[in-house]
Amino acid sequence: MEDRQFRAAQQLIRDVLAGRLTRREVIRRGAAIGLSWTIVSTLLAACCGGEGGGTPQPTAAGSSPTPAGGGVNTPVAASTATPGAAGTPKRGGRAVIALIQEPGQMNDFFNGQSGSFLSVLAVEPLFVADRNGEYQPVLAAEVPTLENGGISEDFLTITYKLRDGITWSDGQPFTAEDIVFTVEVYQNPESTPQVGAAWEKIESARAIDPLTVEVKMSEINPGYLDLFQQVLPKHKFESTAITQEHPLARLPLGTGPFVFVDWKTGDQITLERNPNYRDPEKPYLDGITIKVTPEKEAAIASFVNGEFDYVYFIVTGDLPTLVTAEQEGKPVHVELLEGGASVEWLWFNLSDNGDPTKPHPVLGDPAIREAIDYAIDRQAIIDQVLGGFGSLTGALIYAGWAAVDRPPTPYDPEKARQILDAAGWVPGGDGIRVKNGVRASLRYQTIAGDQTRELYQQLVQQNCKDVGIELRIENVPSNTIFGSWQEGGLLARGNYDIVMSRDGYEVDPADWAAIFTSASIPSEQNPGGFTYSHWRNAEFDAAVEEANSTLDPEVRRQAYQRAVEIFARERPALPLYRSASADAWSTRLKGIKSIWFNPRGTLYSAADWYLEE
Repeated sequence: MEDRQFRAAQQLIRDVLAGRLTRREVIRRGAAIGLSWTIVSTLLAACCGGEGGGTPQPTAAGSSPTPAGGGVNTPVAASTATPGAAGTPKRGGRAVIALIQEPGQMNDFFNGQSGSFLSVLAVEPLFVADRNGEYQPVLAAEVPTLENGGISEDFLTITYKLRDGITWSDGQPFTAEDIVFTVEVYQNPESTPQVGAAWEKIESARAIDPLTVEVKMSEINPGYLDLFQQVLPKHKFESTAITQEHPLARLPLGTGPFVFVDWKTGDQITLERNPNYRDPEKPYLDGITIKVTPEKEAAIASFVNGEFDYVYFIVTGDLPTLVTAEQEGKPVHVELLEGGASVEWLWFNLSDNGDPTKPHPVLGDPAIREAIDYAIDRQAIIDQVLGGFGSLTGALIYAGWAAVDRPPTPYDPEKARQILDAAGWVPGGDGIRVKNGVRASLRYQTIAGDQTRELYQQLVQQNCKDVGIELRIENVPSNTIFGSWQEGGLLARGNYDIVMSRDGYEVDPADWAAIFTSASIPSEQNPGGFTYSHWRNAEFDAAVEEANSTLDPEVRRQAYQRAVEIFARERPALPLYRSASADAWSTRLKGIKSIWFNPRGTLYSAADWYLEE
C-alpha cells in the first residue's frame, strides 16, 4: 500500500472505531482511496456490525469471462441490495438511456467524442479488457500470442483468428475481408478516420481464409489488441474512401445485440433488437431508446425519479446525489468500483491559433503554466464539489500496467505569485497581470450543460484570479470542442486557450501517450491527427517512441516514466482530479455486468439486459 493511501486508510480506521462514519461514508471513502473490498467489508463490520443486519456483500454483477491473469476483482456495492444481478430474464420492453453529450457521429471509427461509445450496443470489438486489464476475445476466437502462433518471432506480424458463425445485423457473414477492408479505409488518404496511433503502424493486411487475417506492421506495435474496436462491413460500401458524411459513419452497422434504426438530432436515437444476433435467445429487450438530454442535472433528476434506466455517463460529481438517492429508496443502483477512473484535465494550447511553431501569447510562457499548477486547490474540488469522491494524481500515465505514482502539485498560491513575479508578470490596475503589453487573460472552456463542472470551474477561476490570472468561462457544446479538423473543432484547429475534459484511463498507454507527440498535431496535411495541447517536445517524442517500439514491458515502463516526468516538467496539461470508478442504473434494469476495465463497460452486457417492473 502506498504511503498516502496508508495514511488515508489509518485515518479512516480511526474514524470507524470512533463511530464517526455511516456505512455509506465508509464505502465512499474506501473506494475513493482505492481500498480493496476485503478491507472495506472489515471496516463496515467494525462500524455497523451490530446494526441493520450485518455487513453488506458485493453486488453480484453477473458471470465474468475467465481472465488470462486470474480472477476479476469484486465490485464494491453502494448498498446491500443486488440490483442488476442476473435472475430469470424476461423478454420485451425498451430500456431508455439518457445521453448528455450528443456526438456528431455514432461510429467510433470516425468520431472521437465520448458519446459515440454508445455504439457498442450495436458494434462489437475484436477484444475488450476485463477488470484486471486482461484482453478477452469478443469477435476474435482467441488472443494472439507467441505461443499460439498469433504473433511472429519478430513481433511484426499479427494473425487474428475470428469467431465462426458471426453475422452482421443484416445477415451477411462477418469475415476476414471486413478486417482487410477496414485497414484499407484507414490507409486511403481520402478517408477521415479518427482512431489511435496504433493504426499508423499497420503496413498491410490480407485474408488467409474467411476466418483468419494476417496484419503486418511496419514496426513493433504494442497497441495490436486495441486495433479493430470497430470493423467496417465491406459489403455496405462502394469504395474505401469513406468520410464522416457517410450514413454509416453516423449510424454504423454492427454485429452486436442491437441495430441502429433512426437518429433525430437533438431528440433521440433508436435501436431495435438484432434479429441476426448469434445467440437466438438474446437480446431480451425489444430495443433501446437513447434520449438526448444535454442538461446534466435534468438528466440526473429524471434518472433518480425513474424516467431513465441508464445515464451516459455518470461522473464523480454525480455520486453524492445518486448515493443519497439510493439510500433514500429511489429506484437507482450505484456501483462503486475499486481504484479510480479517468482524470479531469486542463488542456493548455501551447500554439498560436494552431501553429505549433509560434508560442501561445500567454500559455507559451512556462511560468504561467507553473503558476496555474500551484494556484489550484485540487482537494477543495473533491471536498467542496464532489462530496469527497475522487482522488489526486500528478501523473500523465495513472492507470493500467504502466501507471506511475507521482504526487499532485501542492496548493501554494504564494509560490504561484513568486513564480509570476520572477517571470516579469506584473499586476495591473485590476489585479490581472501583464507582461510586455499582454494580459494574463485566458478562455476557459468545457462542455456546456454540466453544473457540477461549472462549480469547480468557478473554484479554479477564483484560484487563478487570486494570483493574477484571469480565466473567462465560455462553455460550448461537445461538437464544438471535439469536432474534427474538417468540422472546425476547437481542439483540432487550436482555437482555444484552456479546455477541460477527461481522458487517459487506458490499459496500455501507447495511444494515450502518442496524443501528445508532435506527429499527432492536426493540420491541413494531417487532418486526422488529434492533440490536446499542440505541443512539440523532441525529448518527450523520443521517450514515447522508445516505449512504443518494443514489447519488452520493463523497457516500456522506464520510457513511459521518463515521458511522465517530462510532461510534468513542461506542463502542456494539468491534472485536476481522478474520478471515482462508478456506474449506475435503474433498479428495474437487470442483467447488468460490471466486469470490464472501462467503468462504462456495463454497456457491453446489453444482450443480457432485461426489465423487471
